[in-house]
Amino acid sequence: MILYLAKKLTGAAGVLLALSALVFFAGRGLVPGSAASVIAGAKASPETIAAIERDLGLDQPIFRQYLDWLWGALRGDFGVSPISGQNNLDVIAQQAPISLELALIGLVIAVAIGLPVGVVAATHSGKGIDWGIRIPLLIVFAFPGFVSGSAALYLAAQYLTNLYSASYIPFSESAVGNLQTMLLPALAVGIPTAPLVAQMTRSSMIEVLAQPHITTARTNGIAEWRIRYVYALRAALPPVLTLIGFIFGFLVGGLFIVEEIFSLPGLGRGVLDSISNRDFSQLTAQALVIAGTFILGNLLVDIALPFVDRRIIHT
Repeated sequence: MILYLAKKLTGAAGVLLALSALVFFAGRGLVPGSAASVIAGAKASPETIAAIERDLGLDQPIFRQYLDWLWGALRGDFGVSPISGQNNLDVIAQQAPISLELALIGLVIAVAIGLPVGVVAATHSGKGIDWGIRIPLLIVFAFPGFVSGSAALYLAAQYLTNLYSASYIPFSESAVGNLQTMLLPALAVGIPTAPLVAQMTRSSMIEVLAQPHITTARTNGIAEWRIRYVYALRAALPPVLTLIGFIFGFLVGGLFIVEEIFSLPGLGRGVLDSISNRDFSQLTAQALVIAGTFILGNLLVDIALPFVDRRIIHT
């Protein structure tokens, strides 16, 4: 178990290091212009822009800039935004909890819908109830995020005015107010994601239900509900958990549209603001946090999997 965990932690650290380089170098090409030109203004002379670049260290070779930034990031110092003057870590500390909360609630909704639906569809595979469950979910999955988010916002404005709060309220201020703010966007995220969980659960359950040990359990007279919801479901969980970890990371980094629609000041909306402001310093820190969250989500799943199926340690 220790060797298994050591391999996973080492692999996660290596991937995060590679992603930090990718984020840093690719970010310079994604953000048009430079921070120096934004600070200096549209009418600034090339000499003024060059002077600002020297002050910010932007005149150094790109690899030297990366090493300086990486050393600071390893010490928890993501620098100060030259555009806004704010500490990048402080900005992320405000944005990240919102995106993490939204992704977590959306994931809980997706699993709460998708897991039981997938089990029912698997145990009635090929029958009318199977198709009756899966077709509506696939139709929901086909809707883009901006469609489901806009529809949810319209319904809330028309019929749920007492239940939905348009202004973000932190959990520390009011748990009820926070739920009023987050539940609707979480539904807009979780419901379209549920078909992924349902389909993976169904496929994994069908495969497990066809295995010899399930047939043996039936011949030994074990109750069918116990076979389905204890033995088969537990054996079918590893690929489902892997998918859940992937979905969580994907949600944290893919909430741009939902956060923009519902005016939530999370990481997704912050990334859009950083791009529009050409704030490369803040964008790099935000992108690294998103990538790190994706890796952390998958790492936690890898750590949890051996407790579901210990055979994974030996593979």
